[in-house]
Formats: sequence, structure tokens, C-alpha cells
Amino acid sequence: PAIGTELVLPETAVPQTGIFLRPWGNLLETAVSHNSSPWTIALRNGQPTSHRPALYQPIFIPAAEGTPRELPAGFATLEVSQLVGVPGQAIGLRGEMVDVGVVTAVLGNNEMDVFSNERYLVGLTGTSAFFGTQQPELSIQVGDAPPWRQPWQFRDPISWEYQQLTLTGTAAQIDQQSIDEERARLFEIWEQNSGLAQWDAPFQLPINSFLEISSTFGARRSYNGGPYRTYHEGVDFAAYGGTPVLAPAGGTVVVAEFLYVRGGAVIIDHGLGIYSGFYHLSSIAVAPGDVVTPGQIVGEVGTTGLSTGNHLHWDLLVDAIWIDAQAWLDKGMDCWILAGLKRPCE
Repeated sequence: PAIGTELVLPETAVPQTGIFLRPWGNLLETAVSHNSSPWTIALRNGQPTSHRPALYQPIFIPAAEGTPRELPAGFATLEVSQLVGVPGQAIGLRGEMVDVGVVTAVLGNNEMDVFSNERYLVGLTGTSAFFGTQQPELSIQVGDAPPWRQPWQFRDPISWEYQQLTLTGTAAQIDQQSIDEERARLFEIWEQNSGLAQWDAPFQLPINSFLEISSTFGARRSYNGGPYRTYHEGVDFAAYGGTPVLAPAGGTVVVAEFLYVRGGAVIIDHGLGIYSGFYHLSSIAVAPGDVVTPGQIVGEVGTTGLSTGNHLHWDLLVDAIWIDAQAWLDKGMDCWILAGLKRPCE
């Protein structure tokens, strides 16, 4: 769509409306917000495609005519978690099927995890902090029907923090091979999903008492003067050693041990491919296989592994992709997902 172009409301027999398109807007966002369809808008404006209308031309929007009609084959309703995606956050779709069927959803090159409860389904994935501003294609296919495709606008509005960290002592001796080997082992766990949500209430912070949030998700990092080629994969809470660390939601413990890089580590499987990790712990209070409840103590704050001082590192993964745990809490994705599966979240 035209960047910054005004959408004009002409005096015609067909009711239409007009708005200012935001610089990152697209026809899908505009259509959904006006209860219309990107294809209807494209046809009304003489555009050959709904994906890329001609620049510097006014776009007319038909008046609302009920729910959008151009849904993927087999869908009665379809909703996305956010009209404009943001890098580093969980991304979802949910809807109701006409009949029970096998659904495949792909965002760009990444196949989403799809879960269903009879005719209701939810698709989930995440985007990394390096995802950037782009317009990947969302493709949804039901069984052998032709796939439904539509671009999904993502914009990167965040001014990421840049951190220079100096590692000394044991932390400075940790080599890249050790980091890669530990990560590969954990990805074998993160890539599994139970297909069953193990939480039934909103997620909470995993720590009640802390001094400050010392590092946010996505901060670009340089170690000992090196290049900024990595980002912080979680949220750091500076706290006194021994401060209790709590389960943010229900789940099953899948890791509870001291790791070389992450130090004292507890990882909880919350179901649906969603995992919480708690690292650099001084002590661990749970064991693999334990079913934990919200607020249950799983360990204590420490500075073990690759750490520069007492703190809790909390990370959250969706579809084996690190996402911003703070944004997850703020946007209520936990209850949004359960609502899509017609399950309570209280």
C-alpha cells in the first residue's frame, strides 16, 4: 500500500470509508479493521492483487458487510493475535473449523505448531529478536485444499539495548563449542511438544523480590570487546543470592541440574511447545518429572555458570524460538491461547 497515503471517502452510491494508512500498514490490516476483505478492497480499487496496491493512489474501502468472506477453505472464523507483528514476540492464530480437519500453517519458512480441540484450533510460533521489519507470507492449508496465502506485516519499533560484557575467571573460560553443545542438547527438548496445555491461569513473574531488571530480552551483546553478534535470550532479574525462584505457571519439570554454561538450571514444559527456563541458580528444589503449580519454589537465585553476578535469567520459548517473556505477560497470550481452545483461564 501507499506509505502515508490518505484514504478518501468519495460521495458514491456504495458506502465507503477512508483512513490514514500507517507507514507499516497493509491491506490485510486495513481490511480486518474495517470488517472487510483485502481482495474486495483490491477489486474495488482496480488492483490486480491484494498484496501490493499501486503506490500514491487513493484506496477506497467498502462499508462493512458482515464478517470477511475470503477465509481459508474449511474455516468458519479466523483471528490473528496481532495485526502487525513485532519481532521477539509470540505469534498466533485461532479459529473455528466448519468440520474437524488437518490444518497446516506456515509463516515465512517456519511451520507453526497447530493444536485443536474438536473444531477449535490455535496455531503458534515465535519470532526472534533479529526478525526485523519484513512481510512474510502466512499460508494456511486444510487437508488437500489449495492453500490460503496472505502477507503478514512485521515491524521492528524497538530501540534495542547494546551491552558490552566483560567475563572473568571461570566464566571467561567457557568456549563457544561448549555453548553450542549445551544449546543443541536443550533444543532436543524444546522442539518437543506435548499437545496439551498444562496451565489454566495467567502466567506470573517467577520471582517476587528483586532489585531491578538488569537486562531485557533482545539486548544486543558483545563479550570481552567482541562483535554484537548475539542477543539476550531472556530477562535478567538482579536479586540477592538465595532469593526463591517460582514456577510462573503449571507444567512439568524436564530439566533440573547444573549445566556448564547456564549453571543451576530448571526448565518447565508448560505444554503446547511452550517452555520456561530458569538459570544461574545456586540451588534446585525440583527434579525431572515433577508436576509444578504456579508459585511453587523451583530453586534459588545464584551466579553459577556464565554469569557476572547474582541474578535470575528467565527465558520463554514458543515453538523452540526465544520470545520476550515480559511481552508475553503484558499481552496475555496465555489466556488468548486457552480461549481459542475453549478452555478457561482464571
